[in-house]
Amino acid sequence: MHELASSTDRPAWLAARQGGITATDVARLARGGAGTWAAIRAEKAGLARDFQNDAMRHGVEREPFILRYAEAAFGLAPCGLLLQADDRPEYLATPDALSDDEVGEAKTTVSDWPTIEEVPGRYIDQTLWQMRVTGRRRGRLIFEPHEDGIPLYPFPRDFIVDWDAARVAELEAVADEFLAGDGEPDEDAAELDRLLTAYADVEEVAAAWTAKAAARKADIEAHLAGKPRRFEGSRALLTRSVDGTSRRFDQQAFGQAHPGLLKEFTKATPRKGALRITLRGEA
Repeated sequence: MHELASSTDRPAWLAARQGGITATDVARLARGGAGTWAAIRAEKAGLARDFQNDAMRHGVEREPFILRYAEAAFGLAPCGLLLQADDRPEYLATPDALSDDEVGEAKTTVSDWPTIEEVPGRYIDQTLWQMRVTGRRRGRLIFEPHEDGIPLYPFPRDFIVDWDAARVAELEAVADEFLAGDGEPDEDAAELDRLLTAYADVEEVAAAWTAKAAARKADIEAHLAGKPRRFEGSRALLTRSVDGTSRRFDQQAFGQAHPGLLKEFTKATPRKGALRITLRGEA
């Protein structure tokens, strides 16, 4: 492998990345659609602006601590160099850390993954691609779960990422298809992909907090044991109503029984188009 640039010189590092497929690129290409491919072409053409969202800034702030831990615990020395595969110079990667036989990928996350199976697939793909570029056959994902920026544990957790020749071959095929293509770069697609990524990062945090709030609400429900209650707490008010039944109008059944009447009393009103955003699965 050959060194092309250091991430400490961000302009030079970004420029060098334009000449090939990085670990981040291949993970996005493998899981994205036509819009993602057009966005990455724009980035490679230098049409997309560099950006960092809150999640990325938090990761940058915590990375030195995670890497110090990785070096002390596993002998993984901080890297930060853009590397080029010996056999395929267009295959690129910037490992966070390296040892003689292992690559290290540092992450911060609002998810406290219990097993590696719960880790988003894009992180596994990134680590596999780094292994492909560097010639290592083992990866280690070192991650720091946090709540609102506060680490959950004194030290990061880690998972071993085993070499997966079949998946690496799939990633190579994706990279080669992109490199062989002649699609036009789309600056608008790049900006929209940036906005969607920022939204997805916020949604990930919101989902984690929603799950925590649901768990706390379940604790309260269990404490009340189904009994009706009104309570004024220090920071919240509680009302627990009596269990019972509710009534609702069954429009579908009414329409089947009285189609003419339903049509007579149904009126058309202006409606603004809805924006629907669906996060991609991470399997």
